[in-house]
Amino acid sequence: MGRTIIGKVRDGVWQLNEENYVDSWLVTGSNEAVLINSLQYNTDLYDRIRSITDLPLNVLLTHGHGDHAGRSLEVFAHHDVPVYMDPADGFLTGGLSFHPLHEGDLFDLGDTVLETISCRGHTPGSAVFLDREREYLFSGDSVGSGGFWLQLPHSLPLASFREELIKLMKITENMKDLRIYPGHRYQSPVQLNRQYLNDELDLINDLINGKETNKTDVMTAVGQEIVFARAHRGLLLDFLYDPEKLV
Repeated sequence: MGRTIIGKVRDGVWQLNEENYVDSWLVTGSNEAVLINSLQYNTDLYDRIRSITDLPLNVLLTHGHGDHAGRSLEVFAHHDVPVYMDPADGFLTGGLSFHPLHEGDLFDLGDTVLETISCRGHTPGSAVFLDREREYLFSGDSVGSGGFWLQLPHSLPLASFREELIKLMKITENMKDLRIYPGHRYQSPVQLNRQYLNDELDLINDLINGKETNKTDVMTAVGQEIVFARAHRGLLLDFLYDPEKLV
């Protein structure tokens, strides 16, 4: 079981951090609650959440990687808690059953509404959840956490992710106080905000347009060797991408 620390961030929002590595977020309203992602190794997450709230609960997954769709999912299923994920990421989860998640799906918690926005790139089914009223964006790995992996074999090309990022930025363009709550909070020394999205888009534009190139390296991940290049820009401190999948 991963050591998990739970802390209240602000009214109706709790951060659940496992081993100072991966984060999930509990959001409560007046009528319902949602858990965004389920950590990795923790198996008592259901009981920990029930110590905070007894509201009807849904689990929302930003994507299917095991550090965000972890061992507690079976416990939630045992307690008949619905789990939602984009079906495009089903191949990552080993056959577990999910309710399909789609662009535009709304989760009305009573005085708090979360809107599903597809943000495909890190994985084919990545999504974020936006609280428009409070200007909170719960993003998992969909836009990174200060570091961002877009070099995995199943990651989409940079140009495809750029279109998703532009869509997200248009949706949030009037949110001057946007706060991003990502999947690996430790990766950034500052609170991520709209400037982070601007830096990400600027870097990706330069990479696609050939204004920046970087040396390649090799890493082992998802059971295989992966060739990647590394870049950074502003608040985006470490961006890994496949130089052969720019467009």
